[in-house]
Amino acid sequence: MDSKPNITNTVHYKCLESIEKSQHDLYLCYCGTQNCDPGYTFGPYTRTEYLVHVVVSGKGTYEADGKIYELGENSVFLICPGVSTVYSSDMEDPWTYVWFGFYGGKAEAVLRYAGLSRENPVSRIPDAAPYVEGVTGILNACQLTFSNEFKREAYLYTLAAQLGDDLHKKDNNSTKYEYSYKAYVEYALNYIENNFHRNIRISEIASDIGINRSYLSICFKKLMDMSPQEYLIEYRMRQAKGLLLDTNLPIHDVAAKVGYDDSLAFSKVFKNQTGMSPRAFRSENKS
Repeated sequence: MDSKPNITNTVHYKCLESIEKSQHDLYLCYCGTQNCDPGYTFGPYTRTEYLVHVVVSGKGTYEADGKIYELGENSVFLICPGVSTVYSSDMEDPWTYVWFGFYGGKAEAVLRYAGLSRENPVSRIPDAAPYVEGVTGILNACQLTFSNEFKREAYLYTLAAQLGDDLHKKDNNSTKYEYSYKAYVEYALNYIENNFHRNIRISEIASDIGINRSYLSICFKKLMDMSPQEYLIEYRMRQAKGLLLDTNLPIHDVAAKVGYDDSLAFSKVFKNQTGMSPRAFRSENKS
């Protein structure tokens, strides 16, 4: 396949096709914008990749698998590989839309997260503007340079993220998280390692990850056999022991360096963990 971009411009149509497919995980196949004439129809046609249309204005119909959907402004419709589809603009209020076609190992995951599938190919978004901006950015980065290739990839991933943010449904009573226990715990351990010296809270760690505190506690119990709070305290005390043995810092400075503004609170926690005060620990172990 010729990798040279084929840009077609007419009064109503602008499209960038045959873009080099260099990314296995998620790659752009083509994209474009169109202001349709009244009654303009495309299809029947079968694609070999996933194609998302975002309706910017106007109305039209989309037909797939024998079902017909009436769509309007801020509607989204998905075309799946191997599915014959037909879509037509309204006679009185023809639609304008943007589209982006993509494929790769993460394509299905992107759509699954957004709740789009062959069985559920249509949805609505709050605002079409980010999609217009993304597709326009790709069209403007049409020349074959490494810089433009990176720009096109960045715009595609931004479009995928926008689709997920707009359409992903979360039930507060039965939230489904997408990653493994191990992934969340590793993130939390790294966060603690880099922030233990601050007065951080477990809710802050969970929020930074993107889950709630309760679920983070479940992850820790499963993998670490302790709560996040217990691990945070244990980690801080390990760091405190090192400072007590390797430096001559006053106790209140040691406390501050491991996230305690109150040296008395630090001493109490340290004694609960080790059985002795920080001063006694330093004296006994240094001698």
